[in-house]
Amino acid sequence: LKLTGFTPRRWQATTLARSVTMAPRLHGSPQSRSPLVNWGALEMGVALEMAPSRPSNHPFGQVPFLVDGDVEIFESGAILLYLADAYGGADTAVKRAKTTKWVMWANSELDGLCFGSVPGDHRVKGTQMNNPGIRSVAVLEKLLGQCEWIVDDTFSVADVAIGSYLNYVPVFFPAANLSATPNICAYMLKCASRPKFGEAFGEEHANLVRQKATAWLGRR
Repeated sequence: LKLTGFTPRRWQATTLARSVTMAPRLHGSPQSRSPLVNWGALEMGVALEMAPSRPSNHPFGQVPFLVDGDVEIFESGAILLYLADAYGGADTAVKRAKTTKWVMWANSELDGLCFGSVPGDHRVKGTQMNNPGIRSVAVLEKLLGQCEWIVDDTFSVADVAIGSYLNYVPVFFPAANLSATPNICAYMLKCASRPKFGEAFGEEHANLVRQKATAWLGRR
């Protein structure tokens, strides 16, 4: 899935200096899921060195791709979980279990609900998030009405993964109307209102999501 949208300021620099203590290096582009990783890293206070999409050691030549010393990771969800483990305090099996299940769910199921894609076919076909008759949409709507954030009511990489996918919906599908799922809309608004979201995805992206979510909530 090639993501299109807005270019955050952090992607507009032609060069970025290495820190004295070799920051993790992220190969990526704003048209990929790389901003999702940027958002998670910013929320954790992890400084990433941005690198061109290619060349890298990614076996399939894709992005995002993270290098941290001798560690190399691909797939946005796997990168998020690694950063949470290495830098974000999710460093025990119990802590990892709380977030891993949600990041994996976002990658495996929420992706398809948001974009209409199926395994092996990454073309954007249409969102299903405007259909509360779908069980997974209804369950997510109910869960988000019972909590502030997904894991222990505390913002985590689970929210980075879920919020990122949801907040692409108004960018890709301007005619979508999620007013039938107000808890999801309110969650999208909260995510897009976090300063680090705008820094990672770009203020234009964040503003669009805030405007759409506010409008949907006003239609109830």
